[in-house]
Amino acid sequence: MTMKKILAVAILAFFLTSCAVTSENGPGEGSVKRSEAKARAHLILGSAHIRNDRLIQALKELLEAEKYDPQNADVQSHLGVVYQNIKKYPLAVDHLKRALALRKNFPDAHNSLGTVYHDMKMYPEALTEFNIALSDLLYTTPHYAHFNIGQVYLEQGLYDQALAAFKKSVEIAPGYSLAYNKIGWTYKALNNLEEAASAFKKATEYAPKYAIAFFNLAEVYVKMGQNEKARKNFKKVIEIAPRTSLDESARKRLAEIPE
Repeated sequence: MTMKKILAVAILAFFLTSCAVTSENGPGEGSVKRSEAKARAHLILGSAHIRNDRLIQALKELLEAEKYDPQNADVQSHLGVVYQNIKKYPLAVDHLKRALALRKNFPDAHNSLGTVYHDMKMYPEALTEFNIALSDLLYTTPHYAHFNIGQVYLEQGLYDQALAAFKKSVEIAPGYSLAYNKIGWTYKALNNLEEAASAFKKATEYAPKYAIAFFNLAEVYVKMGQNEKARKNFKKVIEIAPRTSLDESARKRLAEIPE
């Protein structure tokens, strides 16, 4: 049994054991607390499955959690995230709205709902949710919402707004490599290759195994006529992402670069 499985089993055992304790306040309240504890246990396991991209297992755990505590805002929010990732967008919207109805100040759920609307190409609705999340002064990860706003603008070809949002994201979280990659994309779309290369390079510095950023950097170097640098970065993709579609693309592009 792996350490992750051991930890998960230990957590589950703790919560299920705690469920057996009789409440001093009477059997009715004790039953409610036992149900809430069981829901938390399934929520913890569901969250772990989400982090490891085991979405069907996550869904099973979260649906069990919902049976025990349908009024748990975190359970509803996590269900929304899973349904989004399996492209069941109406269900994702439904559960995230339930989460928001259950908890007044829930910026993470607003951000998640915005990403669902983004996936559905409902851009005005997405921007509304991201900005609601950002209006909460207690929101602990605002760089995600700024990044998502940038995504919306980038996909609509609004490059100046996209750049502003992505730059705000890295201003808050300087090591956020995904945002640097998108800054590179945006500068590339504006044909500002020097700035694009600089941004892609920063993405690779903060995330040394970020294969797509190395690939993007190589492509920019090709456009700049810096073939040796391009070759170096395509080779890096092959090294860190073997036997992937990106590996195949890098090998193809490498063969096309003139000696």
